[in-house]
Amino acid sequence: MPIQVKDFVWEETDETVLITVPLKGVPIKRVDIFSVDDYIKVSYPPYLFEAFLYDEVEDTKSKATFGNGIITFHLVKRSPVQWNHLLAPESEDKDFMKRRREEAINKAHDRAKKEKEQKAAEKREQEKVALREQMKIEQEERAKIDAIKEEERKKATEAIERWKENQKLHVTQEIETSKEVHLVMDDNKDSELEFKDEKPDIKETKVVESDGETQMMTSYKPAVKVQPSHNNKRTTGKKKEMFDKPVPEPRSGGSISVSFTPRVFKTAARESKAPEEEEWLKKMASAGRKTDYTNSDAIDMEEMNPIWLKDKGIGFYKVGNYVAAINAFTAAIVLDGSIPSLYSNRAACHLQLKQYKECAQDCTSALELLVPPVQANSSSRCKAYVRRGTAFMQMEEYVLALEDYESALKLDPQNADLRRDSDRIRNIIQGTT
Repeated sequence: MPIQVKDFVWEETDETVLITVPLKGVPIKRVDIFSVDDYIKVSYPPYLFEAFLYDEVEDTKSKATFGNGIITFHLVKRSPVQWNHLLAPESEDKDFMKRRREEAINKAHDRAKKEKEQKAAEKREQEKVALREQMKIEQEERAKIDAIKEEERKKATEAIERWKENQKLHVTQEIETSKEVHLVMDDNKDSELEFKDEKPDIKETKVVESDGETQMMTSYKPAVKVQPSHNNKRTTGKKKEMFDKPVPEPRSGGSISVSFTPRVFKTAARESKAPEEEEWLKKMASAGRKTDYTNSDAIDMEEMNPIWLKDKGIGFYKVGNYVAAINAFTAAIVLDGSIPSLYSNRAACHLQLKQYKECAQDCTSALELLVPPVQANSSSRCKAYVRRGTAFMQMEEYVLALEDYESALKLDPQNADLRRDSDRIRNIIQGTT
């Protein structure tokens, strides 16, 4: 039985009560205090101080201090009146004391529950604020991107307008050039007509008598030619210059053979992604060359092959034997822990068995191995994010779950189910559901 402490001292004012309890040499670390608005208990074995207060106090505003081998309670009265007595009149009644102790315990439980709910509400509010801030930052970033896009669109529109103006100017120049060519051809045609209208040589016949003989002599007089004008000469020279240019020969036919560099990845090669792809290929090659498999529990050679164990685990999973599947994947991980799909598949089994913490850990291990993040492993990373996000959702870690679902959406933006689940988690965080 504990020793009841009776040599305490107390005093009061209309607003407060001051109680001094001696510790009797007991270290402070061994002192346990329990208090509510109408009950105080100080346990420091083998001593016990217990006070059933005369009236209620503000427990949240009251405090206890240690010093010089004593405990001092500074209590704030709920009603500003003089008590004249520290303890309730029924303090010696065992039934009253038992009932008051039970009420004090219930009050303490209710207070702890309310504090827990308040902390949870504050935490949710902080998460909402953090989410709103994150959404605000994302909106600002999107606004910046939209502004950049709008600027680029304006530049492109201006460039197209300039090109149209240049095209119009070019067409106008071609039309003027075509008109000049037609004028040249018309001038040449007129010149030809002038030459065609030239009169032929005039034929003259004369009768000449010589030595008693009569002879007929015919002579020709050249006709007067019409000289072309200066302009006709100029245009004729232009035409001659145009048609005197040599015409190139037709190009000879042929064929060009094109060969492409063989490539493992489905996407186009990019110089910025080359180091990451090389690292991924080396990692996969090293995983494929690993042959030092050892398993002391293996019965035959097949059980020393992690790929065989992986296939067995997948078979167990399909028939609903999740425990056997976990054992198979675990054995494969013991043999070769560098295969990401082993962790991801085991995480799926944990998720079916509602082992959410283990599922999240395995998904994290898989994501750590799925580096560098390239197109070839995007599907595996998406599955790992979804499984870990589902596990966080079940553990009520909604912010972490939303982050994983958003990461999965970036890898598979066309997945309607992912978008719907992501919106549902966001609504839970914002308190709209």
